[in-house]
Amino acid sequence: MSSVAHRRGTTVAVQVLSTIVLAAGLATAPQAMTSGHAAFAADATCTTFSVPTYVFEPAASSTVAGKRVLHKYMEWGPKSADTDLLDTQYTATLPATSKVFTGGGNGIIYEATTGGQVKAYKDNTATGGSLLTPVKTYSLNWSSAKWILTNGTRILVIGSDGTTDVYNQSSPATGDGTITKIMDNLKTSVTTSLAAADDVWMVNSTVQWLTDGKVQQSTISNLPPGIGSITPPGIRLETPTTVATGVDAAQAWAPGPNALSTQSVTSDPDTTGQVRSYTTGPLTTADDDVRSGIVGDIMADAGPCLTDPDPNVAPYFGSPADDSGVEAASDSSDDPAPAPSRVVTGKFTLGNGQPAPGLPVTILASDVGQDATGQVNEPALGTTTTASDGTWSLTLPETLPAEVQKARDDNGGVLNIQAVASGSTSTGVSMLGLDALTAVTGSASQGAVAAAADDDHTVKLVPNTAAESTQDSFAAATDSQTYAARVEADPQLVDADTPLWQSDHSTLAADYNPYLVDGKDVSDAVVKPDIDHLTCDWWKFHVSDSTKYTVVGEAHAGWDTKATFEYSDSMSSSFEIGYKAGSHWTISGSKELSGNTGVSVGFYSKGPHYAHQYKVPIKYTKWKHQYICNGIVRGTHYTIEAARYNVPSGGAIGKIGKDVSSKDGTSNYNRSPKSHRSYIEGSGNGAGLTHGSSVKFGGAVSVFGVSLGDKTGYDSNHTQRIVALNKPGRHYIWGKNGKYGSHHEGVLYSK
Repeated sequence: MSSVAHRRGTTVAVQVLSTIVLAAGLATAPQAMTSGHAAFAADATCTTFSVPTYVFEPAASSTVAGKRVLHKYMEWGPKSADTDLLDTQYTATLPATSKVFTGGGNGIIYEATTGGQVKAYKDNTATGGSLLTPVKTYSLNWSSAKWILTNGTRILVIGSDGTTDVYNQSSPATGDGTITKIMDNLKTSVTTSLAAADDVWMVNSTVQWLTDGKVQQSTISNLPPGIGSITPPGIRLETPTTVATGVDAAQAWAPGPNALSTQSVTSDPDTTGQVRSYTTGPLTTADDDVRSGIVGDIMADAGPCLTDPDPNVAPYFGSPADDSGVEAASDSSDDPAPAPSRVVTGKFTLGNGQPAPGLPVTILASDVGQDATGQVNEPALGTTTTASDGTWSLTLPETLPAEVQKARDDNGGVLNIQAVASGSTSTGVSMLGLDALTAVTGSASQGAVAAAADDDHTVKLVPNTAAESTQDSFAAATDSQTYAARVEADPQLVDADTPLWQSDHSTLAADYNPYLVDGKDVSDAVVKPDIDHLTCDWWKFHVSDSTKYTVVGEAHAGWDTKATFEYSDSMSSSFEIGYKAGSHWTISGSKELSGNTGVSVGFYSKGPHYAHQYKVPIKYTKWKHQYICNGIVRGTHYTIEAARYNVPSGGAIGKIGKDVSSKDGTSNYNRSPKSHRSYIEGSGNGAGLTHGSSVKFGGAVSVFGVSLGDKTGYDSNHTQRIVALNKPGRHYIWGKNGKYGSHHEGVLYSK
């Protein structure tokens, strides 16, 4: 129940406090707390096993007018070895300058604004309502508080020096009562320690805090009624005791009695925000890998008691899903392998999407010389012309040049090519189109064939304003300002589509128009071929190399299941090509890597409640391409291309990527098309993707300031698997793009 105020100065700790107030300087002996109080209900009568847990996520910008997202999770079974942090998919936005707090188990969330107001909201998401349903606004200025703690009835507002004001909420269950100050300027050694702590929380009759890896607690004792004329009676915080030392955590909170959850932070976006759960008395690990990628200020609306869930019931939020009509998972027969083909096709259009007819198209073998450090003459495999509808088609030579044949064979039988079309407008603006494609012209693995299956190859011509003297604009100093760097640094999976255009040194405006040339929009300008009789060649010049760990797959395990992702012996992935003909970058097709690696990587039998992406090291090369005719440069453009699997010196052969648990669970299952669902029975039954291709992994890599995606072809060596364990009942799964067995699943998710 904590929201860490001092880390960003925008939120405060939120804790549970019993329905008593703090009194200072009173020496009368304490009385026993009343056992009949709801806060001390016995576990035998407790029905709480899932606790609302809110994350006030970091602001997207540092502006005063910025917003932060309040994201609701449910911590399921916090004391069990199978704790889960369910993503309810409910979010709301609040001003970045506000402080947020909750506590008491009543679903009441408070916002303390910088304008001297405290706003009460009711969380109605359990019944399908809003996360922040307005209840009442109070004229109270708590904007300078270090921590705010509440159990619903009492609210403690703690300043940075430990000075504390105590308030009473007359209607804790609804949040619409009167908030009255009943004590002010309270300061004790315990409140001073709380003010200096990294995090603070309370559970029942105990206040706990985290400072430099040490968890301490102080028991709260009631004083006799009437002492100091305080009604209700005050409390005394007893001498602190140590709960644990060496706790690797930036934040902590108590989801209920005898339970503790923590969050740790690292500099690696793939491992930061790691949540772990413990039981207390003594501190014992319950689940050391609940989830990662949870960043922001974390607070739990814990009630007075906590019990364990039924281990035979899958975690859910709200009402259980309607599973009627869902069939058992069954894989269909193998797909027939497509016959090799030497025919390649595509389409070029103007910037407005209209056809670009009559333009020459040159097909280049792009893999030749991929490890060169100087200049390479790109072999042309043929030329053709766009038809009236902008389409083109070319049959590759039956016998390829020796260097092209070797490049194809080294790439597992897959030939990477680039189709280039060019021309000029009537006003002399040079226009260029580039499409990266793959062709399976001989024997190749099933996964390679699946990865090579290209989407629609319709490419728009763009102004070719890059000059012969144009210098590479990428610089490490400005990389952090790019869209690509922000996606890579975000520990949460970014679902938004990759922008059509990207800058490698800044972030482009949403309305960026690449077709503005000298103030004129040329997107609808007719493009005609350049007519000449010169001898021309395409050359590429090595600019730079960079090895980056790149997502190639993921696997998911929900309740009572294990997840495996295997990527063995060879590459089987198709990587987007970055392309720049002017000032900024766009995506133009993809390039497949299918060559042997000699290593097997991935993760095996992880779970339950485990879902991660997986990365392998890929060498990327930036090339400067020039069209040179009789020694004269007629056109210049750049590409960023995946070259090969490449383990850096001292680096890993593969590594775990981002936590993608946000794709699993009841909320996502309920939103999935019913036609995509199926189930597997327990006792070792499972499902595995060995056909078709994965979904496209957007933001798979950030390289040279550009974000690129990719996809993987599935086969027996490149697969995602999920296996049910031994609990009775059905274990539900669903495919992103289709039902298991359709070979169009893309990825399997787990309920």
